[in-house]
Amino acid sequence: MSRRKTETEGGVPLYLIPQVILRWIQAVGDELEWIRVRWSNHHFFTVRVRTRPVKREYGRAAASLEAV
Repeated sequence: MSRRKTETEGGVPLYLIPQVILRWIQAVGDELEWIRVRWSNHHFFTVRVRTRPVKREYGRAAASLEAV
């Protein structure tokens, strides 16, 4: 299994961090591995999100069920 790339969202103001985190949680759900928030400059932050890799046999089975 190959690891998925980390998704990055930069230039997030301090007051929008909760909404960005909530949006990522709703988008990826159970596949979420970690979220890191890092200060970049002044009142702006970078939000990084990594999701777990899905085993190939499960990924194919889920894709075939969605196609039906």
